[in-house]
Amino acid sequence: MADNTKILLFGAGGMLGRELLGAPLPGGLSLVGLTRAQADITSPEQVDRALAEHRPGLVLNAAAFSNVDGAESQPKVALAVNAQGPGNLARACGQAGIPLLQVSTDYVFGGSGQTIPYREDDPPAPLNQYGLTKLRGEQLVRQACPSHLIVRTSWLFGALSRNFIHLMLELMRTRAAIKVVADQVGCPTSAGDLAQGLLRLAGLVLSQREPVWGTYHLSGPLVLNRYEFAQMIWAEACKRLDKDLVIEPVGSEAFAAPAKRPAYSALDCSKIEQTFGLAMEDWRPELARIVEYLQKSEQPPRV
Repeated sequence: MADNTKILLFGAGGMLGRELLGAPLPGGLSLVGLTRAQADITSPEQVDRALAEHRPGLVLNAAAFSNVDGAESQPKVALAVNAQGPGNLARACGQAGIPLLQVSTDYVFGGSGQTIPYREDDPPAPLNQYGLTKLRGEQLVRQACPSHLIVRTSWLFGALSRNFIHLMLELMRTRAAIKVVADQVGCPTSAGDLAQGLLRLAGLVLSQREPVWGTYHLSGPLVLNRYEFAQMIWAEACKRLDKDLVIEPVGSEAFAAPAKRPAYSALDCSKIEQTFGLAMEDWRPELARIVEYLQKSEQPPRV
C-alpha cells in the first residue's frame, strides 16, 4: 500500500535534485532521493523495482539530460533520459495509481516573434534536441499517467552544479572584457526556490482529494536577456573583485553553439498561482548569496 506522506525523487544527484534533498519539507512529508546509480529511469526494471520497494504517495522526476549543446551530438542519450525515462515512470505510476510530478522546460517553445510570456496552452515548437526530447517526455507522461503534473521551468541557476553563474564568474575573474548574448530572453530561476515550490506543490497534491492535473509553468518572476543577467551577476561579483570589466552585448551569431536557443522563452506563471497559490519570489537576494558563496570557495562545486 502506498505511503501518502512519502515523495520518491528520481534524479537526486543533479542540480535540482540536490536542492530538493536540502529543501525544507511541508509538515508530515518525507522525501527519498534516488540517484541514477541507485535507479536509472531509462531502465523499466529499475523503475518498477524502486516503486515496489518504496511505495510512495507521489513520484517527482528531476532526472534530465540537461546539456543543451551536448544533446545535439548525443540525441539518442538525450531521448532516453528526457523522453523514454519519463515514459517509464509514467507507465509505472499509471499502473500503480501514483501521481507523477514531471519537471520540463521553456525550451519546448521556439520563441520566434514572441513578445509576451508563453502560456501552458501555447503550441510548442522546440528548436533543438534538448527541447524536442523534453517535449516528447511530456507527451509520454500525458499518455500513460492520468494523475500527472508537468511543471515547466527555465534558466535554472544555483550553487551546487555548473551553470551560467559559474561560467560568468570564471570569465569575470580572468578577463578584462567579456561578450554576452543580448538576444535570448527568458526567466532565470533559482534552483533552490524551484525546489521549495515543487515540494509545496507535492504537499498540496497529497493533501487534496481531487488535484487539478495538467501542465503548469513555474519560473522566476523577472524577464531578462542573458546580457542583463550577466550585469546583475557582475553587480554582486565586483564587490569582491578589484578590477574593471567591460561586458559587451552581442547577438547569438557571435558564438558557434551547436544548439539553437529560442530568442524568447519567458513563461507566464499565472495558472499555477491561481490554481495552487504558488508564485516564485524575487531571486536577487539568492543570487547575491550564491555569488558570494562561489567566490569564497576555492573551487566551484561540481557534480
